[in-house]
Amino acid sequence: MILRLAWKNIWRNKLRSATLLGAIAIGLFAGTFMTAFIAGWMENTVVTDINNELSYIQVHKPGYDDNQDIGLYFSRAEVEQQVKSVPSVLHTSYRLKINGMIASAVNAAGVSIKGVDVADEKATTDLYKTIPDSCGSFFAESGKMQIVLSKKTAEKLKVRLKSKVVITFQNVNGEVQSLAFRVGGIFKTTNTQFDESTVFVRNSDLLPYAGLPEGTVHEAAIKVKDMEACEKATLELQKRLPGLEVQSWDKIQPALGIMLSWTNLINFIILSIFLLALSFGIVNTMLMAVLERTRELGMLACIGMSKKKLFRMIMSETLFITFIGSLAGIVLALGVIGLTAKSGIDLTFMLKDQFEDYGFGSIVYPILNVKMFAEIVGLVAVAGILSAIYPARKALKLNPLDAVKQ
Repeated sequence: MILRLAWKNIWRNKLRSATLLGAIAIGLFAGTFMTAFIAGWMENTVVTDINNELSYIQVHKPGYDDNQDIGLYFSRAEVEQQVKSVPSVLHTSYRLKINGMIASAVNAAGVSIKGVDVADEKATTDLYKTIPDSCGSFFAESGKMQIVLSKKTAEKLKVRLKSKVVITFQNVNGEVQSLAFRVGGIFKTTNTQFDESTVFVRNSDLLPYAGLPEGTVHEAAIKVKDMEACEKATLELQKRLPGLEVQSWDKIQPALGIMLSWTNLINFIILSIFLLALSFGIVNTMLMAVLERTRELGMLACIGMSKKKLFRMIMSETLFITFIGSLAGIVLALGVIGLTAKSGIDLTFMLKDQFEDYGFGSIVYPILNVKMFAEIVGLVAVAGILSAIYPARKALKLNPLDAVKQ
């Protein structure tokens, strides 16, 4: 009976109730969509960097990250045997990494030269997918001395497909080597810094001039199933490779790890602010409804309605409005998230490609996982209950005889 009475009371003033429901729905829609937008932006950025550049785990000689000394190499065969024995490892790319210069007839730039096995690199990273059909490929099957560079580097050097470039570096003996290559592919990722500093050549084309023993590499980039598997695989490889430095992606790029770990906290704060603002509106509206019905509430008390039932009735009215409005807002947000999760939201109309200067993609794919959804539902429940308490307590303080006399 109390619930039926509370439901009827909501619709006694349809305009006010509809306005409040609309405000709650819009607020929850905005809060839910914004959290999904931010979570998607951050997670997509991290996953893209892992898939295109870092891989989940990297193996180096101790101290290699400090100056990328060409002499800090290790045997591929020794590492490969241990890596393959870890069940969660999917693929591994073994790379040479040498700092040098790339030059054209017009300009020159400092780059990190990565010598890769083409099949291993394509199985481990998605970089080859960032090369449009009109910009070549990640190494054609035929033809030696090919180089794959970024669109940014190509523009700086003023080169195009099949243009000739020269890379210069010092081999392990300190001798300067200059090698001529033809541009075979031009890639473009969402990280401008990576694009401007990285070129790829075949391992077999680079190794003879590096002065390194056959079968040696500077880096092993390892792909695993997911984030959870990454942590376990890293610990396992650290035990199996005590003489090498094994790092997960968040240790290689700490900024990415911090960014991802702070995403949930940022979303929690944003949603809390939205709900706090809505709570003030709910309290104000319900308090107005209580004060307008002073005589009615006093009459109910006079005919025997207990304070407990009166409290439950006002609480029920507030909770009904809060949950109906919240449900509408969340359903609307889920619909919009579902539509944009596949197609993405293109932000280039705002700042063109300037997001990429800081490593962020210009296209955002919103996501809403189970944990985020549970947090939203929990916050809505807390906000609804807290918003209902004050108007209900105000109703309890009414004196029945005074209320009837009004």
